[in-house]
Amino acid sequence: MSSFAAPIRNFRPEIQALRALAVLLVVIYHLEPRILPGGYIGVDIFLVISGFLITSHLLREAERTGRMDLLSFYAGRVRRILPAALLVIVVVVAGALLILPSTMWKSLGIQAVASALSVQNWVLAASSVDYLAAEEAPSALQHFWSLGVEEQFYVFWPLLVVAAYAGICRRWTTRALWIGFSATALASLAYSAYLGFTGDPSGYFVTTTRVWELAAGGLLALVAARRARSGQRILEGIPAVLRNVLVLFALAALAGAAFTYSGATAFPGIAALVPVLATVLIISAERTEGRLSLHPVVDSGPIQWVGAVSYSLYLWHWPLIVFATQLMGGDPGPLESVGLLALSLLLAQLSFRYVENPVRRWPALSRGAGRTVLAGAAAVGLVATLGFVPQQAQSALAEKQNEQAAELTRNPPPGFGAASLAQGAPAYLGENRQIVPMLSEASGDSPQIGDCVQKPQSEESKECEFGNTSAQTTIALVGDSHATHWYQAVQALVDANDWKLVTYLKDSCPFSTAQRTAEADGSISCSEANTETARRLAERGDIDVVLTANWAEPAYTSDPARGFAEAWSELEDAGINVISLVDTPRPALKGYARDCLAENPGDPQRCATPRAKALPPGDVTKEAGRLEPRVQVLDLTDEFCTSEDCPALVGNVLVYRDKHHVSDTYMRTVAPEFIERIQPLIDRDLGN
Repeated sequence: MSSFAAPIRNFRPEIQALRALAVLLVVIYHLEPRILPGGYIGVDIFLVISGFLITSHLLREAERTGRMDLLSFYAGRVRRILPAALLVIVVVVAGALLILPSTMWKSLGIQAVASALSVQNWVLAASSVDYLAAEEAPSALQHFWSLGVEEQFYVFWPLLVVAAYAGICRRWTTRALWIGFSATALASLAYSAYLGFTGDPSGYFVTTTRVWELAAGGLLALVAARRARSGQRILEGIPAVLRNVLVLFALAALAGAAFTYSGATAFPGIAALVPVLATVLIISAERTEGRLSLHPVVDSGPIQWVGAVSYSLYLWHWPLIVFATQLMGGDPGPLESVGLLALSLLLAQLSFRYVENPVRRWPALSRGAGRTVLAGAAAVGLVATLGFVPQQAQSALAEKQNEQAAELTRNPPPGFGAASLAQGAPAYLGENRQIVPMLSEASGDSPQIGDCVQKPQSEESKECEFGNTSAQTTIALVGDSHATHWYQAVQALVDANDWKLVTYLKDSCPFSTAQRTAEADGSISCSEANTETARRLAERGDIDVVLTANWAEPAYTSDPARGFAEAWSELEDAGINVISLVDTPRPALKGYARDCLAENPGDPQRCATPRAKALPPGDVTKEAGRLEPRVQVLDLTDEFCTSEDCPALVGNVLVYRDKHHVSDTYMRTVAPEFIERIQPLIDRDLGN
């Protein structure tokens, strides 16, 4: 957060202490989220501080000179923000090439470029609404999203001040500032509340939902400036003891949010009002004294030191956590967390002493604003270019493997993929160590059927047709993404019989009358789409069999087994036969199977999951089948697991493209056994 390094006139130790509190909330949340599930509110505290300090700086200059020197303003931001931030990006890129598996290099490189250009928040927002990208492992530069928000704020916020002071009548300047700041804050707050209400995950990152928090600090700066003209404090007239009580109340509100908020809280939205208003109140109280004052704590050396190094502490702590988690193969325990905190503080002090302060005071950058801005732009460009190195390195590795992978796919040897399960599921066939799909490209090894798979927020399941459109027999594939990942096997079945295939597929939406908790929270939309799908299936008149499957792990607001049985019964009553597939096993790994295999190419067994642990504990397919006995239930777990475990690599084929979706390549190798097992069930339904 750049607010750590924002310029301060008439140094205020209480703001330094507030910085210390904010950064510690964030760091503890990242290290031990179970202890402080709402510690992410520390970011909101920083945003308010930044809005207050930057606006105060702008107002002082405008009042003193009657104009705004934007070039000098941006030069100040360059000196204070870029040195430590760019250093961290460079170190993280180098560390990624040494520590992270090659499958993560491309993503890290993209985020390095985005971080250098201060648009990381928009990259993360785009990923958060991409169903397949939303589960990507956290990047070591993910925390730069908040820096992006502030940098973008610094671009347009001074322009509001310039516009106000450029008015014809100076007496209207203050009024123009109030109108401009208030309108910006209200519009942003309304949009933030809207995205929070609709459950849009991008709302957490986008600048438009966060500007109001910075604007709240800006509005407070207007109040402070007006009071200062008459030599008054912000809360002039309120007794000292009452101001102390207000500070304690605000701190209690922050503590309450930090301990009670969680990942399930719609945020920022209305919930962010608590940390924002509490921060405004603490800054308004200014220097406290007398009874109930916390100034002994505020003035203490350790607190002031943490506040001083808070910017560097924020920058360094997250990459350390990501790299440590990768090296340890899991989340750090309490002792490891203490060690990571100590190391973060050490790096923060070194960065503050040898990078932040020296560069900020470097005479070569202090002689001219234009020179400083040009130097900053050059440094940003250089580091952004460096971000392409991991991507190029991953591409180079992929290029070497591409021909071997293509040959394996064109001419699969005996035992390729699922065919080797009968021989004990060897990871590799003979001496060939090539994995298909290539690990660097595994995330894209999914059915390429475009918008035939609708997004979770869509209100419909699109109807698409494949195969012989004039066939006498029509099969429908219906359900969520775990129905979709059966597409290759179902397509092979349809092609083998010259049938027609109709799909109604929608990510995150199982075909059921039971409501998912995520829908009740507003994150997804399924009920209307499922109702419409059932209606169209019944009205078409040509659907002979519906094949359906679903992810077994979501939570529901009512009995899920009964919900599936009711949805199936509606189709059976309409004369449509239903066959339901038991959910596929999933790897119980901290990260992705592809990353694990990239780290352990010589020992793929380390990436396997014991069978009992891999079977989805929430799968109610068989229970639903007992409630609706007309439906046939097919369990193909043995096509993914041996009697002991469920491998991540079988016969040179990667089983999972992400945390729980089966790769297209592996599903194609499952197709022969799938056809052999399901054909008799369909023939029975068709009366053959």
